[in-house]
Amino acid sequence: MSRPVAADLVLDDGHILTLDPRRPSVRALAIAGGVVVATGTSADMRRWRDRRTRVIALRGATVVPGLVDAHAHLDREGLKTIYPSLARCRSIADVQAVIRRAAAARKPGEWIVTMPIGSPPFYQDAPGALAEQRWPTREDLDRAAPEHPVYVRGIWGYWNRPPVHSIASSRALALAGVTRATAAPKGVEIVKDAAGEPTGLFVEHNLIQVLEFTLMKAAPRFTHADRLRALRESQRRYAMRGVTAVYEGHGLAPEVLSVYREAHAAGDLALRCTLAVSPTWTRAEAARAIPDLAAWAGGRGLGDDRLRVGGVCLHYGGDAEVARILHASQPYTGWAGFVESANDNGAYRAQAELAARHGLRVNTLVTRCLPEVLGVWEDVATRHPIRELRWVLVHLNAATPEQLARIRRLGAVATTNPISYLYRSAGDEAARLGGAADQLLPHRSLARQRIPFGIATDNKPADPWVAFAAVVARRDMRTGVVVGERERLTRAQALAALTTGGAWVTFAERQRGRLAPGFAADLAVLEHDPLTAPLEALVGQTARLTLVGGHEV
Repeated sequence: MSRPVAADLVLDDGHILTLDPRRPSVRALAIAGGVVVATGTSADMRRWRDRRTRVIALRGATVVPGLVDAHAHLDREGLKTIYPSLARCRSIADVQAVIRRAAAARKPGEWIVTMPIGSPPFYQDAPGALAEQRWPTREDLDRAAPEHPVYVRGIWGYWNRPPVHSIASSRALALAGVTRATAAPKGVEIVKDAAGEPTGLFVEHNLIQVLEFTLMKAAPRFTHADRLRALRESQRRYAMRGVTAVYEGHGLAPEVLSVYREAHAAGDLALRCTLAVSPTWTRAEAARAIPDLAAWAGGRGLGDDRLRVGGVCLHYGGDAEVARILHASQPYTGWAGFVESANDNGAYRAQAELAARHGLRVNTLVTRCLPEVLGVWEDVATRHPIRELRWVLVHLNAATPEQLARIRRLGAVATTNPISYLYRSAGDEAARLGGAADQLLPHRSLARQRIPFGIATDNKPADPWVAFAAVVARRDMRTGVVVGERERLTRAQALAALTTGGAWVTFAERQRGRLAPGFAADLAVLEHDPLTAPLEALVGQTARLTLVGGHEV
């Protein structure tokens, strides 16, 4: 058999985990035109080489197919680098020092905005990590930068859980128009001193924060240029962990979609991005908006193998007042990048019916509403086929055996967030389920029932190896207790969920997710073998090389 062309690149002398059941492990592979053209031994690669072929000697390093983060919030990671970090602050004096440095680089009157107090990604140690064991006040911020409005942002609520604490200086409060007489929006508390004056501290109990869309809307916001620069940095940070593709089932609002489009047009989209759309319409507008959206985002969406937009995220339940505020604040979406909606059963059912009728893929967060959503989907499926659309159960954090059987019959797929619900708070989640720990993120049962699923980081942190370790160990980070041991994935199953599983979620299972002839040359050369290395060694590991379509990213 003659070869048509020489390989552009040969990876040799490695431990290559192909995820191809015909040849699960090989020593070498050849790449030409962005795809894998051969796998096998070093000797097998000789016929693919000529003087133009670049050869990388792996020296035994492990290679895996590129990872797919199935719920990435990719755009957020770079945004975290825009404002000064307070992560290392161990006292209010440390916080003041960061603010003073920022003030020295700005003209009087310019805003100073920082990241939250506490240690990322969860910020669970605030304010306890500060020597004073309290939150700073406006007076503390005033002393650090008397000529500047200062705002210490609260966390994005999903990074941990409410309450969320934000602090504004006196100048910031004045510019925002916040006084002792200011009425707070639903779920927000303006903390006051004994004299009834604002201390500068805001405490918000809404899961999705509205402070920066209401009382503190005068504070600087992420600009289009900020988001564009952040997306470039985000891609670099995800790629350094071996991620080559992302799926955004939570949906993206127009201000973020435009950033992806512009980055793609400029040749700056290094990763493969499949994005659902976040609804910007009201209930009354849905009957017109959904068919209009389906005209171009229906089926498998519109785009190419680098950027594809398809489907919609429909919310079930939600806080109507929070949703009203966020809708009124469009096009700006803050940290979220999506527009929150509030739909009762009737409104959700009507929109899901419209989506199915017009061939539009639906993504729905089912953290607390799986029974209701399954009921709607089953009813809709009696009239409109949805199996081929692979509707997505986003944040599938718990399911009974009976519910899993229903999911399989529907042909639905799932994405799970093990960092949040296993690593960060498995004990709390199991307690909420009444001790039914085996229902919590039932990955082994999903695999047993052959329900396609991908696992995700949810950008907290942007390290898929934390998610990998979580599904293998199922150990609560705070207590060390193993929760739902029977639902542990093997390492091979976990790697499959991060590769072939994610490829299925993005309709790319015939092009990506394994390293076999004809598949895209999306891969990562790792520091450690995920099948054998200690889990603690995998967490935080940096890829030695990440390729997308045969190109280094």
